[in-house]
Amino acid sequence: MRKIAFLYIHFAKTAIRAATAHRSAFWAGVAGQWLGYGATFATLYIMVTAFDALAGWSADEMIFMYAVNLLSYAIAATFFYNPSTTLATKIRTGEFDGALTKPTSPFLHEFYTGFNFGYVSHVSLSFVVMIMASVNAKLSFSPLAALTFLAMLLGAILVQAAFMIAISSASFFLIQENPLFELSYAIQKFTQYPIAIYPLFLQIVLTFVLPVAFMNFYPASAILGKDGGASAPGAFSPALGYCTPLVGIILFALSVLLWNWALSKYQSVGS
Repeated sequence: MRKIAFLYIHFAKTAIRAATAHRSAFWAGVAGQWLGYGATFATLYIMVTAFDALAGWSADEMIFMYAVNLLSYAIAATFFYNPSTTLATKIRTGEFDGALTKPTSPFLHEFYTGFNFGYVSHVSLSFVVMIMASVNAKLSFSPLAALTFLAMLLGAILVQAAFMIAISSASFFLIQENPLFELSYAIQKFTQYPIAIYPLFLQIVLTFVLPVAFMNFYPASAILGKDGGASAPGAFSPALGYCTPLVGIILFALSVLLWNWALSKYQSVGS
C-alpha cells in the first residue's frame, strides 16, 4: 500500500507540473469552468425560486444537491476520468500493451498515470457553492453532521468512479471509440433534479438499475436530513441516502472486477 501511494504521488506531482506549466492558460480554463457551471447553478436557482419549491426541495437545497453531484464527480474524475476515457484510444493504437509489461497490474498502471489536475476548478466552485447553500438552508455544522457529510460524499465519489470504470471496460471489446460515455452523460442529466419529480418507473431505474441517484439525490437527502413525507415526496424514502457509502463500495468493487474480467478477454495488438 505504501508503494502504491508513493508511486501515485509521484505521477500526480508530474501531472500537476504539466497542467500548470502555462499559468495563463490554466487559470483561463479555471475561470471558464467557473463561468460555465456558475451559469448552471444560477439557472437552477432561478427556476426553483420561481416555483417556490420542487418536489419538496427549496432552491438552496437544490443547489446543494447539484453541488454534491459536481463535487463527487470532480473528485472521481480527477483520478479516473483520464484512465477511463482514453482507454479505447490506447487499445486501438497499441499504447495500452505497454501497461501489460509493467511490474504492476494494468488497472493500477492506468490509475497511476491518469491523474487530472484540471478538475480543481470544479472542486473549488462546488465547494464554495455548497458552503453558501448549506448556510442558506440552515444546515447543521455539528461533528455528527460533518461525519455524515464525509461518509455520504465518499460514497457518492465511489459511485461516480464506478460508472467511469465500468463503462470503460467496454473498450476492450469495441474497435472504435467507446460510445457508452455519451450515453452515461445523457443519463446523468436526470441527476440535476430530485428523482421524486419523475414517474415511478424512472425512480426505480435511477435507484436500483442504474443507481445514479446515489451520486447526489440520496447523499444530499441524508446530509440535509430529509426523511421523506410531504417535505420530500417520492416512491422511495430519502433515508436510502444512508446506504450511499455501502452502495459506493459495492459498485466500485464490482466495476474493478468487471474491468479486470474484460481485460482477461483482451487480445493485444501483438497477439
